Amino acid sequence: MMYIANNRTTLHRLSSRVFSKRFINTKKPLFSGANRHARDLEVGQVPSPAAASTSTSASTSTTASSALKDTLEKARNDLLNKLGSNSSGTVVASAGPSGTSSITAAAQAAAAKNSALPHGKVFTVRPITSWIDKLANQHGAPSGTHINPAGSPAEPPKKKYQKRDLLLRTMQDSYTEIILPFKTDKALLEEYINVGGTLRHGKIMEDLDALAGAISYKHTDDGKPDSSPLTIVTASVDRIDLLKPLGVCDLRLSGHVTYVGYSSMEIYMKMEEINKDKPGQHGDTILVARFTMVARDAITGKAAQVNPLLLRDDNEKKLFQMGEDHKTKKRVATDSALTKLPPTQEERFLIHDLYLEYSKYDDPQNKTNKPEDVEWMADTKMSAVHIMQPQDRNIHDKIFGGYLMRLAYELAFCNASSFIASRPTFLALDEISFRKPVPIGTFLALDSQIVYAEGGDHHSFQVMVKADVLDVKKGTRETTNTFWFTFTDPVKGTNRIMPKTYAESMLYLEGKRRRMLGSQLAGINRKNLGLQK
Repeated sequence: MMYIANNRTTLHRLSSRVFSKRFINTKKPLFSGANRHARDLEVGQVPSPAAASTSTSASTSTTASSALKDTLEKARNDLLNKLGSNSSGTVVASAGPSGTSSITAAAQAAAAKNSALPHGKVFTVRPITSWIDKLANQHGAPSGTHINPAGSPAEPPKKKYQKRDLLLRTMQDSYTEIILPFKTDKALLEEYINVGGTLRHGKIMEDLDALAGAISYKHTDDGKPDSSPLTIVTASVDRIDLLKPLGVCDLRLSGHVTYVGYSSMEIYMKMEEINKDKPGQHGDTILVARFTMVARDAITGKAAQVNPLLLRDDNEKKLFQMGEDHKTKKRVATDSALTKLPPTQEERFLIHDLYLEYSKYDDPQNKTNKPEDVEWMADTKMSAVHIMQPQDRNIHDKIFGGYLMRLAYELAFCNASSFIASRPTFLALDEISFRKPVPIGTFLALDSQIVYAEGGDHHSFQVMVKADVLDVKKGTRETTNTFWFTFTDPVKGTNRIMPKTYAESMLYLEGKRRRMLGSQLAGINRKNLGLQK
């Protein structure tokens, strides 16, 4: 995804099939996408073919030298065209008055082709270097490699960075919104619409991940082009709640920083309907989300301190305190997890009751038949394997977190549909942590299971999706994420899930815990938004 920090401007995204539009509104000129390595780049400093040296040894033939020069010039022009166009993966943000801009004249000329693009800092949300260039780099000196006089590849000169300044920021400073005009932009709607005629929730999750990253980079910017670059990654998705059905309408995605620690930031985002008759007013809130982002020094890899927050009124103090409370609750939940502590006494009684019940159905000498509305947990498994392709990589050549969320959601949706034999309604995505990055070229094994459903008149149920990275060369399998989704049957109550082993009982208890806590959090969100008394 591509963003531009400009007051109410139209952006274009060139996707694989369609040419779509986004409307962006932000007060500060700084944008980027989630899990992208955004740094202040002058065009002459971009680590790409535009920065390559063409000096060769005197023994190099004229033909080879000319070919290399032509290749470099073509790559340079292609890069400048990308920096000055609306192509996906490029963000151009204003650095201030044009007199102080450090962007080169060539890039200014390219940017001038589109009046929507201001001049100034260049930020990337996708890798500047193409994947084919990276492959070429493994088999010799590519067009973007410096050549020393001896004719062998040499490391490009390292840029010297200054210490990053800490600036006192307000919550409003990081406020950013994206307008998705589905009613008027059919090309955009074509990219998001699903088979049922509504919007794809997985695509919205990808947009939320990108928006959280953009807000984070905006908050951490110190306005200096030579400051040490930061890498911002999604540490966790704390909660996503869908408060009302997601239909086809114009939508506003907005958010800002609500809490900061030393290197962490909590990003609060919401999605609202846009009333065409009242364009200046905020419509009904459809979705709320909280992400935790973490800043790292891009050179050392160590935690980097982020800009502190200036709290201007009681409402902002309340938001900040809520962020502090969320952090404390996550720590408590981690310490009391079933992987660390045994179940509570009440939960142990529940496990025993379940054991007594399923023993009757599982005992061949017992003639008690399992009721039709009871389903074994082991029979609700569904799996998928995906090849991690370079098109879904971030600037670090790892797979984007938003893409992983979409894959996990779509498998959970399939499993939920099979469980209730109809189309389920998505309610929430519970807290997930991104434990390990997913490398390009590996296999991602997704295993889904219905882990909790009370049955009877209860319509909601929990779906777990575990994501494992398979490295066939090393013969390893490592879990990178575990996703917990809440769905509901909009028509009738569901079957009851029955565990049969101790391991399944632990999954059952975990699903129950998350469902109960999720109901409380959803109620708090509705109350804060005035959706219930």
